[in-house]
Amino acid sequence: MRPICLCLCLLLAALACGDAAEPATIDAAGVDAAPRETVTADRTLGVGEIAEGILTGGPADRADLHLAAATAAIDWNIHGHAGSGTQTVVEGLAQLTVDYGFVPSAQGEWFVLVRNGGTAPLAVTVRLELHGAMTWSGWQ
Repeated sequence: MRPICLCLCLLLAALACGDAAEPATIDAAGVDAAPRETVTADRTLGVGEIAEGILTGGPADRADLHLAAATAAIDWNIHGHAGSGTQTVVEGLAQLTVDYGFVPSAQGEWFVLVRNGGTAPLAVTVRLELHGAMTWSGWQ
């Protein structure tokens, strides 16, 4: 058993000895990178009302979407309109909160749809953290 422990210790020591002279770099779309811009775009929606906003970006960009409401009545999705169709990327119904990191599959306009799926007006807190060249055009 001792030779195995010795080998593991030597392996760990060898892996720990790297070249510390080179600083770590993280590109704008990296998971740990700070957002280039943070947008708050709160909305109060009537029963069944829909709001749709536009993100523009591509595979090198990212938008972290954060939604919150007092009741679990947020219906939402991210979708595109390539050609004459609608391509839904992700969707959620009857949500209290949403935390979703969106990286587009292609360069273009992508739509964030938020709907009040409840029975009373709904105040939705919206925060978008934009990375890379991703832009937000606001609610349409």
